[in-house]
Amino acid sequence: MGDPAVLRRRRVGTSVRKLGRSGTEQHLSDYDRRRLLDRRLRFTARVLPWSFLTAAVALSAIVVLLPVDAGWFTFAWSSVMLLSSAGFSVYWLRRSRLGVSESQTTELVVLTVEIIVWGVLLACLALVLFPMLDPRDELVLSSTLIGGIAVGVFPTMMFRGITVVWISLVGVGLAGAFWTEPGTSRFVLIGVLVVFVGSLYSGTLLLAKLFERRLRAELIAEDERDLVELLLNDLEDGAQDWLWETDSRGIASTVSYRFAEQVGLPAAQIRGRTMHEILIGIGASRTDVGRKSLDLLAANFQAGTAFRDLTMQVVVRGDTRWWSMSGHPGSGDGATYGWRGVGSDITHSYHQRQNILRLAEIDSLTGLRNRYSFNAQLSSRIRDGHRVWLAILDLDNFKSINDRLGHHIGDDVLRDVASRLHSVLRSNEICGRLGGDEFAIAFDDIGSADEVEARFQTILDSFERPFSLVGNQIRIRASLGYGSMPDDADSLEDLVIVADLALYHAKESGRNQIRAFDATLRDRATGRARALLDLRRALIDEEFELVYQPQVSAAAGVVVGFEALLRWNHPTSGLVSPGDFISVAEETGLIVPIGAGVLRAACTAATTWPEDIRVAVNVSQVQLRSSRYVDSVRRTLIEVNLHPSRLEIEVTESLVIDDADRDVLVQLSALGIAIAMDDFGTGFSSVASLARLPLDRLKIDRAFVAPLDADPSNSRFAVLRAVIAIAKSLGLDTVAEGVETERQRAIVTECGCDVIQGYLEGMPIRAAEIPHYLNGRLGGSSRWGVAATTE
Repeated sequence: MGDPAVLRRRRVGTSVRKLGRSGTEQHLSDYDRRRLLDRRLRFTARVLPWSFLTAAVALSAIVVLLPVDAGWFTFAWSSVMLLSSAGFSVYWLRRSRLGVSESQTTELVVLTVEIIVWGVLLACLALVLFPMLDPRDELVLSSTLIGGIAVGVFPTMMFRGITVVWISLVGVGLAGAFWTEPGTSRFVLIGVLVVFVGSLYSGTLLLAKLFERRLRAELIAEDERDLVELLLNDLEDGAQDWLWETDSRGIASTVSYRFAEQVGLPAAQIRGRTMHEILIGIGASRTDVGRKSLDLLAANFQAGTAFRDLTMQVVVRGDTRWWSMSGHPGSGDGATYGWRGVGSDITHSYHQRQNILRLAEIDSLTGLRNRYSFNAQLSSRIRDGHRVWLAILDLDNFKSINDRLGHHIGDDVLRDVASRLHSVLRSNEICGRLGGDEFAIAFDDIGSADEVEARFQTILDSFERPFSLVGNQIRIRASLGYGSMPDDADSLEDLVIVADLALYHAKESGRNQIRAFDATLRDRATGRARALLDLRRALIDEEFELVYQPQVSAAAGVVVGFEALLRWNHPTSGLVSPGDFISVAEETGLIVPIGAGVLRAACTAATTWPEDIRVAVNVSQVQLRSSRYVDSVRRTLIEVNLHPSRLEIEVTESLVIDDADRDVLVQLSALGIAIAMDDFGTGFSSVASLARLPLDRLKIDRAFVAPLDADPSNSRFAVLRAVIAIAKSLGLDTVAEGVETERQRAIVTECGCDVIQGYLEGMPIRAAEIPHYLNGRLGGSSRWGVAATTE
């Protein structure tokens, strides 16, 4: 004799399972019957909560609005209906949305109880309210209850016994209500009800069969797919994937030949062990990646959730391999049917992927770290709290190597530079190529500034030995700027800016230099950025203006022209000389629109002067190399109606004038424009370079004129005579700049200089004052002209 309570529970479970049968399960195995029942319960769990909850709200509203005084019944019935619906809906929603499920018997019991509760509620509603209603309201209640029957049939249609219970309960309630009708109308109503219920049940059975066929087809397709996977993985010799299967405890229940082969153990030794034990036994827990994958595998097993592509390192027969594991709960109740999945040997693809990742971190040309990898490693050291030093190294005049020898030789230079850097690096130092000819070096083991400077000097010294390229010995120089963190910066981005500023300072200092960052460099950079913004605004607001300084014939003492000087009328700083902003304008390219404005203003002013006066414009190398510069000069002359012979272009001797610049000057000369070389004697021009250029005029720098007061017999005097003699031999006129005393004028005149310019002959004046100035001088105008410059 067993426990009476247990026997009662078994009898209830058996009865409920009979109610839950669909009528088409007699040819199914127990395993397939349970899988099919699970699919039917899933469908019910998705549909039942919303349909019954919606129906509960609608029915309660109708009952409350019916014009009948049923006392406490109306409120009590509506409350029970809504509360029961809410409770059952929460249960089924947890089952369908959150994956929280009970045993199938429990779910069938809950479904049966819900149907009985609803059936009794609807039957009571019909029996209690129907006798109290007038004919019109009886029709409303009857239609509502008949619709309620249909609502309950749809989610339970695949459970034949439960559907019969539902239709019977509500049908009996409606029949009892109809029986209260007077006369023969009760028989008519009951007859119509029987026909409706019979038709509804017949249609429900047909629809349920169609749904069940669909579910069974899905299960058959899943089984066939698993079988095909098993055959493919076990029978194909070259297969790299294998199936694995466990029971609900994670113990391997089915061990395929391919799985046993990959593990390197006989199937008998694998069967009966958990998947976790199998993987640990072949070394999956030896690496961090493997341990994380094992933890995730255990967590998924416990939660009953599928997983994909868990990567782990294993050792099979002494050979290190990489596996990828995927799996999902078996069909039906995950707690009962265990897990199925597939494993793959991804060793080859893993190594390929790692090689790709390595290439993504290495500069392909030099073999050093690229910018991304270098920054990542430097960031790691910064996060560890180390004091780090960062240097940025840039090759001097590397562009000339590419231009003269070709980019393939430039690439060889970069590879050789990387090799030399690598040869002098210590084990704890990192080096990377940031791009182009720019490299970065960082270390964190030096605390003394002197040691840091010496270390960077050692790195630069590695370039002292010439590079052997294309059979030639080529010397490469480099500039280096550096800073430290946290002394100079508080973030990696700021540290890179600091090193860049120091590098810029090293290049400004003459190249092949080492410069450390200091706060003044940031201030200078800020000032240049502010100057750039101000220059852009000045262009828009037309804050630039020209003033003119007289040029006088040395022999006759008459005015022969003017040099126009550019000034910036800053709204807060007042007049700013070109020396304070031209370099910024050249670096940013703003010199091109500024120079175009100077050219137009000077040419326009010259049209108001006597026709034998010429105007000269000082041009930077940036302007010469800008696109279509010659066309812009020609267009300006046409627009302001100035003859080309009255325009003179001045270039500075300190510029490195290459063949492209010379071609531009030749084109300008061909238009009839005069070419002058300004500040001669301060740069690196040779007599040969003077002969190659289409020059008309040579301007001698003030550096040769100023010392003449002190000692006219010194070397400056001799150099001045030589320069003038060279100019005369080349057929060039000469202008002495910076003449401020009578003695200086007398000496330059004695040496044969043609024109003098300086404060002795007049201060710079505005264009409107030029006519008055000319009238006050004897001799009026002459053959020389006016020079407009940005100096």
